[in-house]
Amino acid sequence: MYRRHAPAYDRRVAVTQPIRRQAVARLRLEPGDVVLDVGCGTGLSFPLILARIGSEGQLVGIELSPDMMAKARERVESSDWQNVTLIESPVEEAQIPDQVDAVLFHFTHDILRSPQALENVFQHVKRGGRVAAAGTKWAPWWAFPVNFYVWSLARRYVTTLEGFARPWSHLLRTVPDLRVEPVLFGGGYIAWGTVPKG
Repeated sequence: MYRRHAPAYDRRVAVTQPIRRQAVARLRLEPGDVVLDVGCGTGLSFPLILARIGSEGQLVGIELSPDMMAKARERVESSDWQNVTLIESPVEEAQIPDQVDAVLFHFTHDILRSPQALENVFQHVKRGGRVAAAGTKWAPWWAFPVNFYVWSLARRYVTTLEGFARPWSHLLRTVPDLRVEPVLFGGGYIAWGTVPKG
């Protein structure tokens, strides 16, 4: 699916950049943090994350699509970022090298609907680790124009609409204090919270 989208992906999703910035801000990143960008795509979130964690921090990006990962590698190499590790793998099978302080899921519906992927990710999140997720969802039933737009966007990038009313629902098992804010006139969301310390 992403093979045909990769060449123009950055331009096509530019409209979601304000949501990306808000999601990264919800992570409350600090210099030296280790951050996991799950389904990192072409690496559009990398500059936002690295600006907050600095050269002493570490960023790990996981991406399944070889075509999207190639774009992410180009971004890392052209910027000469020395503190970025890229893992080309299904999230369910990814060999995550570190315990992380924060996790970002940006427009990763299929991953959020995979209990196996989330289990693998959260085995590597520290107690008290911060989590942020953003993406599209169904707006209220009466908002037909919004839902038509959401459907036209989602059909390009997701393989299932299962759970599309509450894409974050599986996160609640690990992040019970999860807060959800609607965006895009109810056709999108930003969710954030922390992994319990106890």
